[in-house]
Amino acid sequence: MSDATAPALAIQNVVATVRVATVLNLDELAERIPGARYDKKKFPGLVLHRSSPKVAALIYTPGKIVLTGMQHPDVLPFAFSSVLEVLRAAGAELEPFDPPRVVNIVSSGTFGDGIALQRFAIAMNLEHIEYEPEVFPGLVYRVADPKGVVLVFGSGAFVVTGTRTEDQTARVVAEVRNAIDQAGAWTPA
Repeated sequence: MSDATAPALAIQNVVATVRVATVLNLDELAERIPGARYDKKKFPGLVLHRSSPKVAALIYTPGKIVLTGMQHPDVLPFAFSSVLEVLRAAGAELEPFDPPRVVNIVSSGTFGDGIALQRFAIAMNLEHIEYEPEVFPGLVYRVADPKGVVLVFGSGAFVVTGTRTEDQTARVVAEVRNAIDQAGAWTPA
C-alpha cells in the first residue's frame, strides 16, 4: 500500500474565461496589437501571448476571452490585467464585466507506488472507470463530487483535469487514492 501522505501536486495549466464586450473587431485588433495572430481560416480567435505573467489569450468576436497557460490560479488577476492593458491600448471598446473565472485546472503528480490498473478496474467493477489498455495506457477515473477526471498510469503517475480549485483537485486525488487502497491495487514502484 502507498504511503498515506498526500502526493505532491504540480499545476501544469490554469484555464479561465471572461466576457469583456458584445462584439470585438478582431481584424482591427490584429493590426493594432504587435505579435497578435489572427487567421480566421485556421482559427476563429485572435491569439495573444503575454510573457509577464505567462499567459495565452484566445480572444473571440463575441467578446469572450479564454486565458490559458498560467501555472497557478493566483496569477489570473495579473494575467488578465496584462491582456486588458493591451486591448485598451489597441482601442478595443470594452463593456463592464465580471472577473474572469477559472474553468479548469490541470495538475500532475505521482502516488509513489505503482498501480495494477487491471486489478483496480476489475475491483471497481468498472464503476467511474474507463480502461482500454489497447487504446490508452492509462485508466480514466471520473469523480462526480467534486467533478474531476484523473488519468492514472501503472507507474503511479497521474494527471487531474476538470477541477476549478486546488482544494477540489486535492479532494479528487484523495478519492482516487482511497479507491486504489480499497481495491488493493498498489504494486512496488
